[in-house]
Amino acid sequence: MIEHNQLVKMCRAFIEPTSVISSERLLNGFSNDNFLIRTEQQGYLLKCYKSHWPAIGLEAQRFLSELNICPAPVWLDKKNSRAVFNYIEGNTAQSDITLSFINKLAQVHNYKASTAPMDIAKELHFYQSTGVYTQYKPQIERALKVVAAMQFDEGFCHNDLVKDNIIVNASGMYLIDFEYAQTNDVYFDLAALAVSFNLNESSDSTLLNNYKNSVDKTSTFYPSIDKLNYYKLFFLVLCIAWYEERNITSKSIMLRAQLNKLVTNTFL
Repeated sequence: MIEHNQLVKMCRAFIEPTSVISSERLLNGFSNDNFLIRTEQQGYLLKCYKSHWPAIGLEAQRFLSELNICPAPVWLDKKNSRAVFNYIEGNTAQSDITLSFINKLAQVHNYKASTAPMDIAKELHFYQSTGVYTQYKPQIERALKVVAAMQFDEGFCHNDLVKDNIIVNASGMYLIDFEYAQTNDVYFDLAALAVSFNLNESSDSTLLNNYKNSVDKTSTFYPSIDKLNYYKLFFLVLCIAWYEERNITSKSIMLRAQLNKLVTNTFL
């Protein structure tokens, strides 16, 4: 555990140490160690990355913060895998996905970044020996074949669009944690929203139609409930495998219930 004095020393590169009035570890992140550093003027989020240095995501946040979509990075320490962001006060999202947030998501997807597209089959096959993959292998493999023949709706995707990564306050909804961001089919982000907010079929249709109305009019995006359900399957399997690998059962139990319902209603 990093002590307060150590945190202050880490932050002296961008703030005066004597201005720090408090620090606390935030417990809602699983991939990294996150700390809230407060001065009299504002709060800062210190992220200590455990896996990789998210250069692409950090550059995207720098650009997208100017569009009021996410917090801006204010200090980067690549050598020690640390980054500091302006801290957005608020709560994690709970219920509604607002039109303004859908507009923000469309802007994220329109961000121009040169990355290799996520290979969804490769991501899933990484977990092919897990219980959840084995259980739903026929549905996964059939869905991969169908999706491969569908139009690829390319965009710069967040790729971890769960409620915990959406902050809500009086000014609106904001995205955080872009460390897995890269080019992908935008349906992956839309499926993540549908799963995280546990949307019903009617709300799924509303989500797709609102997104369609938010994208550039020259876009070829076509609302497809079938495609959304395939990507829900992919997202759920990846999340469950990731959580169960780390014994985070509180998360995996709820997602398994969603996955079972999705497969029963859609793939059987």
